[in-house]
Amino acid sequence: MNNEQFERLTRVGAGTPMGTFMRRYWHPIATSAQVAAPDGAPLVTWLLGERFVVFRDTEGKVGVLDDHCMHRGVSLGLGRVEEGGIRCIYHGWKFARDGRILETPNHDSCAFRERKKARAFPVRESSGLIWTYIGPADQEPPFRTFDFDQVPDGNKSVFRGNAAAPYLVLWEGGVDSSHVGMLHTNDARPSWGAKLRGEDVGPSAWDSLAPTYEVERTPYGYRYVAFRGIPGNPDARHARQVPAILPNMRIIPGHADFAIAIFEVPMDDKRTATYQMAYSHSQPIDREWAARFLGFVPPVYDEKTCNVNVSWPDNMQQDRSIMDRSWSGLPAIEVEDVAMAVSLTEPWDRSTENLVAADIAVVTLRQTLLDALKRFEAGENPPALHVEDMSAAQSYDQVVRNSEDWKAVPARLAGALQYEKA
Repeated sequence: MNNEQFERLTRVGAGTPMGTFMRRYWHPIATSAQVAAPDGAPLVTWLLGERFVVFRDTEGKVGVLDDHCMHRGVSLGLGRVEEGGIRCIYHGWKFARDGRILETPNHDSCAFRERKKARAFPVRESSGLIWTYIGPADQEPPFRTFDFDQVPDGNKSVFRGNAAAPYLVLWEGGVDSSHVGMLHTNDARPSWGAKLRGEDVGPSAWDSLAPTYEVERTPYGYRYVAFRGIPGNPDARHARQVPAILPNMRIIPGHADFAIAIFEVPMDDKRTATYQMAYSHSQPIDREWAARFLGFVPPVYDEKTCNVNVSWPDNMQQDRSIMDRSWSGLPAIEVEDVAMAVSLTEPWDRSTENLVAADIAVVTLRQTLLDALKRFEAGENPPALHVEDMSAAQSYDQVVRNSEDWKAVPARLAGALQYEKA
């Protein structure tokens, strides 16, 4: 990938090719917890280079509006949420969640209020996420549901982390399985910590730092499997399958029936809101455990702003004094991933990369996005835009026989995803 291609994929503002492509999909814009209380504080946030206000009205229903008040353009996010709408504190204009003008104290004209309307956007609230669609109204696609939507509320927990990095850099790291056994050594390779303690737990599949890959293109993007050899078991191998779902999603497998669905949603060209949905079909998710495991804990994570605070010149929050017991010196998985992405944000000639076979999932992601954008510009719909049920796109992390077809695992994937062609 050269810099021109990178910018083509990461410039997401209104009117850009990728921005136009992305606007054809529904996107998470906030977590339900960020606007939990009716008539509570509104949330100002960004999506695809535009600024929005998200609020929960008196009835408990969520609205998403252009944050610029249609009167004089000041922020509605500074306003009051009360009595069925949000009121601008500048001149008191008040708007319902659907954009209707409820009051204009400095202009007493019913005709004006009936004729005009604030920019309001469709909203769906599901699984602790608030979704919106900001594309052309006459092209609004059906709302898609995913594997995590099928599990009880107690079996899932969602987090948001804002990072100062383009969405693509974070997504590339997310589909790169070869970094897991290295960057995330503390969590993935117990043999390393045991060796430091003078213990011998024996080798595991995760001690294989050069996995082999197979990739399959799918209607929603692609999926890949990373294979690692199992010491002492020549007839089987460890398989880790990850689906990459356009426009910005992947599902990472955890142990047993645990998985994390991750959305890399561009706030603008250089900032990303990462939504992580930890979920299980068979067991409750302890939110405090998930927060510690992922790294959504202070001081590196600010629960109020949802910012993951890693940057130069603070050395990305790395503590080199603990690197005798922490491989990276960074606190937890999410912080490790964000630090790698943020370290790539300065100007750098991407054509100087030296890619190897282990980068095949990253290369496939780039090719898939560039191809989808090219087809979109030629008049085709974005991939899987009209597939409402995306639950067949799943991940897994388990041992498979060498003779076993990885594409047929697990059993819940037996019902193949039906794709409605454009």
